[in-house]
Amino acid sequence: MTKDIDIKNELEEVLLTYEKPSIYFNNLKNNNTLGVKFPEISDLIGVIQSPIHHPEGDVFNHTMMVIDEAAKLKDKAKNPLGFMYSALCHDFGKVLTTTTKEDGKIISYNHERAGLKLVRKFLSRIIRKDESDLKNYVLNMTELHMQPNQLANQNSKLKSTRKLFNKSICPHDLVLLAKADALGRTVNQDYSIKEGYLKNALEDFKEIDTNNEN
Repeated sequence: MTKDIDIKNELEEVLLTYEKPSIYFNNLKNNNTLGVKFPEISDLIGVIQSPIHHPEGDVFNHTMMVIDEAAKLKDKAKNPLGFMYSALCHDFGKVLTTTTKEDGKIISYNHERAGLKLVRKFLSRIIRKDESDLKNYVLNMTELHMQPNQLANQNSKLKSTRKLFNKSICPHDLVLLAKADALGRTVNQDYSIKEGYLKNALEDFKEIDTNNEN
């Protein structure tokens, strides 16, 4: 039990205080101890991704870039610890779903849902049983993490974003996670249009939510 507590405290210190949490995980990887402490994260190593959308390499590399981007945003999050856990866990499902089609296209359909059982396993080992709110937050963020940017890409109507945000435990943090996920890759992109779209959608949702309370 003491060992588990030590790992939890160490991990949460990294997630909340490191400017670049990736340094910690890469050190574990280089010392061949990543799989001992965090097997779910170690399993991301070597899981291939589309070189078009993810030229940074495998899912591990992408996750490391995402948590570094998330670290820049965590002070804006309503639940900083949950937000960082979500960034760390968001693509666990790619281990289970990644395949290569006959035409060479690499796909990971429904990885956000498939990964929930791995996230539950990871969290049940790391966090305390009385931290159910944290667990539910991370599971919810993981399941929904793809949708904000998908809706932004489609320039969807507000009805769609309202529906998404109604499912979200914390829409504000979900939008931040979408940004970290988008920027956590080596593709040069201007995220400002998507960010503006999601900001407007979030303001609309807040207004609707406030009106419903009155």
